[in-house]
Amino acid sequence: MSRPYVTATSTNKLHLFLAELDSRMKDFESLDGVLGITLNGGLSRGYADELSEIDLVFYLESSPYELWNSGQSPIPLGITRIGSYLYDIKISDLEEEQQRSWESVALWDLSYAKVLYDPTGQIAKMMSEKLAHTPEPLHAEGLLFNCWWYFRLAGDIWIHRGDPVQGHSMLNMAAIRLLEALFIANHEYVPHEKWLVHMSRTLPWTPDCWETRLKEMMSTGDLSKDSLIVRQAIIEHLWREVDSYIISKECPGYNLNVMHKTFYDLLKFLLPKDSLPIKEWTDRMGLSMLSREPFVRFTSVTKDQIIVDKHKLLSIQPEELDSWFAALVEQIKEESE
Repeated sequence: MSRPYVTATSTNKLHLFLAELDSRMKDFESLDGVLGITLNGGLSRGYADELSEIDLVFYLESSPYELWNSGQSPIPLGITRIGSYLYDIKISDLEEEQQRSWESVALWDLSYAKVLYDPTGQIAKMMSEKLAHTPEPLHAEGLLFNCWWYFRLAGDIWIHRGDPVQGHSMLNMAAIRLLEALFIANHEYVPHEKWLVHMSRTLPWTPDCWETRLKEMMSTGDLSKDSLIVRQAIIEHLWREVDSYIISKECPGYNLNVMHKTFYDLLKFLLPKDSLPIKEWTDRMGLSMLSREPFVRFTSVTKDQIIVDKHKLLSIQPEELDSWFAALVEQIKEESE
C-alpha cells in the first residue's frame, strides 16, 4: 500500500539540499557522543524548495546530551543557517527516546525519517520498535466524537445564536478532527497540522470526490448563516462516510457510530451479568465510568463487587437521556429482544 506523499507544485530542489547535507555529514558524524543522525521533515518525505530547511535529529549518549543541552553544544541547535542553507537541528538522548511513549505526530515524522548515520544499528532498531504497530481504524473513535461535537453540538448552537464567524471557527475544528480520523482510518499516523490537508489527498482511501469536497469542507463561503448551515451539512456527510468506512472494515454488522463503540462494548459486557468483581471491570475501564450515563442508572458498587440491574437498564426510556446516550440504550434494548 502506498503512503501519503507530497504533491506540491513548486519546483522540487531536493537534490540540491541532499548534496548540501552530504557535504556536511562527515563533520556531523565526528562530533563526540553522536550515536546516530536521522533526516526528518519535508526532505525525508521527498520534497524541498527555497522555503525548506534541513531537519536533522542527533541521537546522543546521555552525558553529551546533557552537555549539549546546557549551553555547551558544539553546533547551533534549532533553526540555524549553515552556509547557504537553513537547518533545524534537534538533539535527543537515545536511551530516553527508546523508553518513552511517542505521540502520533512524532511517530508520523519518524515513519518517514531516513537514517543517515547509525554505526551500531541502534537507531534503526529503535525505529523498528516504535513503528511496529500502525494505528487501528477504531482508534479514530475519540476524533470522530470530537468532530461530531464541533459540527453538530457547537455548530447548532452558533447557527441558533446567529454568530456565523464563531460557528465557522467550530467547523474549522471539526474539519481538522475529521482529517485526523481519515488518516487513522487508513492505518496512518496523524501528521503534523502543517501537512494534514495536503497529504490527505494521497491517502489510499478517501471519500468520493475528495478534492472537491475537501475544498467545500474548508470553505467558509460568505460567512453568512446560510454558509454555516451548508458547510455543516458537508462536514456531516463526510463524517458519516468515514464512520461507515471504518465500520465496514473493522466491525461489519455494528449498528451505531464509531464514537459509541467503547460505551457499546461496555454495555454488552455488563448486560449478561448480575454482578462482577471490581477488578474484572477495572481491567477494562476505571470505576469513574460507572458514575456516568447510562451506567449510573443501573449499576451500584459495593466493597468488592459491581451490582448490575439489567431490568433498570432495559427500562430506561429515550426521553430520559441525552440523544447520544439514548441511541446506545435503544440499540442495546433492540439486541436484547
